[in-house]
Amino acid sequence: MQIRCLVFALAALVIAPTLVAQQTPPAAAPADTTERSRGVSPRGAFIRSLILPGWGQSAVGAPGRGGVYFALESGSLWMLYRTQQRLNDARSQERFLRENRLLGAQEQFALVEAREEQREDWLVLSVFWLFFAGADAYVAAYLRDFDRHIGMVPEPGGALRLQATVPLARRP
Repeated sequence: MQIRCLVFALAALVIAPTLVAQQTPPAAAPADTTERSRGVSPRGAFIRSLILPGWGQSAVGAPGRGGVYFALESGSLWMLYRTQQRLNDARSQERFLRENRLLGAQEQFALVEAREEQREDWLVLSVFWLFFAGADAYVAAYLRDFDRHIGMVPEPGGALRLQATVPLARRP
C-alpha cells in the first residue's frame, strides 16, 4: 500500500509539469497596477498556502511547484500519522512489559522514547513545509511579473543588452 502511494506521488510530480507545459499561456494583461488585475495578492497567496500547501502557488500561476509542496506536506503528515500508530504500539508493548513485571515502574521503554522523538521530528518537518510553502507563494506573488520588467534585448552585431524597466506610479 505504501509503495503504491509513493509511486503515485512520484508519477504525479513527473506528469504535472508536462501537463502545465502543454497549456496555452494566458494573454498578457494590460499594465494595470490595481489588485484586481494582478490576481492574488502576496498575502492572499501566503494564506492560501497555509490553508492548503500548493494552493497559493497554483493561484499565482505555478501549479507544478504547488504540486511539489502539496506532495511534501502530504508525505510529512502521512509519516506523522504512521509514527503515531507505531508510538501507540510501543506504548502497548510497554504496558504489557510493566504488567508482566519485565519492566520496572520507573524504567522507560527505549522504543517509546525513540518513537516520541520520531513523532516530534515529523511534526516539526510538517510545520516547516507548511510555512515554507507559504513563504514561497508570497515571494512568487511578488515576482509574478518579474519577467516583464527584466529582459535581454538584441543589438546590432549579435550582442545582447540587459534591459530593466521600472514602472513608476502615476500621480493624479
